[in-house]
Amino acid sequence: MNRSSLALRGSTPGLLVTLFLLTACSGPWTLPLESEEGGMLLAAWDDGTDLIAVGGQLDNTDALMLRREAGTWCKEEGVADRALWWIHGSRPGRWFGVGASGLILHHEDGNTVDESVDTTGTLFGVWDEGDRVWAVGGNVQGGGGEIWLRENGGWTLFAEDLPGVVFKVWEDWFVGDGVAWTLDESDELQPRFPPANEKLLTVRGRASDDVWAVGGVVSSVLLHYNGSAWESIPVDPLCTSQPLNGIWTAPGEDVWIAGMSGAMARFDGEEWHCGDLVADNALRDLSHAHFHAVWPGENGEMLWFGGNFFARGGNVFTLGRHSETPGSMSVRACSD
Repeated sequence: MNRSSLALRGSTPGLLVTLFLLTACSGPWTLPLESEEGGMLLAAWDDGTDLIAVGGQLDNTDALMLRREAGTWCKEEGVADRALWWIHGSRPGRWFGVGASGLILHHEDGNTVDESVDTTGTLFGVWDEGDRVWAVGGNVQGGGGEIWLRENGGWTLFAEDLPGVVFKVWEDWFVGDGVAWTLDESDELQPRFPPANEKLLTVRGRASDDVWAVGGVVSSVLLHYNGSAWESIPVDPLCTSQPLNGIWTAPGEDVWIAGMSGAMARFDGEEWHCGDLVADNALRDLSHAHFHAVWPGENGEMLWFGGNFFARGGNVFTLGRHSETPGSMSVRACSD
């Protein structure tokens, strides 16, 4: 639902609540899965055959991996003994998943190998270029950031003791807690720090002069890099005023964001569109779950991945969906 929902402010409270419930159940913004057991979902990636989502228990007792097969999610067992925070691959059948305490899983043509590195930090992001792979992270509690590089089949520490934890990497961009860099042709990190030292959680772009990043600590932050400098893009408060965690865009595509307290929204360059409805003069959300990532699904749909972010143990996951075509989802064990 877009800003046209503002026209409902003069309606009666009972009617508004009814309209909200109908919208949450049958509109283009829906929750096909909510509070499912197994851990929180933190990221997703499409390898060309299956859509893979990863996450886990945030007390780092177990990883979670789901594979989507024709509308059904298949839950993998025994993937790892700690949470996976991100996943990416350079071609079908190949991916790298990274997570807590230096966890790195490398999957290639049906085989998965543990390539974990020696660090106490969490690896929050990964980017597979094919011949080189980047993994980024650090210690959130009082530590600096670090960047790892895989070349010729082995991992080395590319940069350490950076002034902020590095949360994500996309192509030659690295962003984190008050920091951002690009990698030049000499493999030197060039500062592109956010203008107000904003905490940036995820970065993705459509071109070298069209890069987007999201984050925030107490409110939403959306920045756009135009090739020379960052500019702040206001987020419609009807969509969210909460910190943002995830973003997805691509050449010719809109900007989709994911955030705290059920934030699911799309920015078309001029107007915001989101799944919230104003009722009783207060913002009513589709979900109280916190979304960490957003990724394309099937046939033009977009999917949001999250759960009960602030729980440490006993984590559950919620999936949000935007599609003009109705659809349902279910979860089963991969062995079934």
